[in-house]
Amino acid sequence: MPSNLEIINPNHYIATISTSNCLEIEFKFEYGTGYKLAGQTFADKSDDFLQIDAIFMPVQKVDFKIENVYDNSNYITERLFLDVWTNGSISPEDAVSNASEFIIDLFSSLTKNNVIQGINELEKKDIKSPLDPHTNIAIEELQLSVRAYNCLKRAQINTIGDLLEYSPEKLQELKNFGRKSADEVFTTLKTKLGIVLK
Repeated sequence: MPSNLEIINPNHYIATISTSNCLEIEFKFEYGTGYKLAGQTFADKSDDFLQIDAIFMPVQKVDFKIENVYDNSNYITERLFLDVWTNGSISPEDAVSNASEFIIDLFSSLTKNNVIQGINELEKKDIKSPLDPHTNIAIEELQLSVRAYNCLKRAQINTIGDLLEYSPEKLQELKNFGRKSADEVFTTLKTKLGIVLK
């Protein structure tokens, strides 16, 4: 084997030869993480290669068990048992150590000042500009008369948020939207949602 390549399982089944022939196989390897289906394995498709599903993770199986431990003063602590199976390319001890370092790095990044400051800034923005809970309600919920409803739809007013952008004067300027329709909209907004247009 080349110096940078190692066979982890020399007994791995490849093929059965039924007659006395010479079998020559060319392998193509790639790096990755997790799983990859046969259709995703190689970037350049080739008819000369038989593609197979790839498993890049050395850890094949993990199991755990937690036991209670009692001391002389009846104080209860817990003991964690980990069972880790690997493919032989890495020891179970190294697998647990590497995974622990990864988790520590992941969570320590959450405690950095820039992340906390970013969260605080978002909270301040939310406090300054609270969202109106009625903004995304469709105007169909108001159950207006057909005339008033059609006039609003023609003006591209589809939600309460769209409607609140109009003043009473602007609403009455809409085509075919008279004083009666305007009064109906104002009354419905007030009685159903408690909104008064100013």
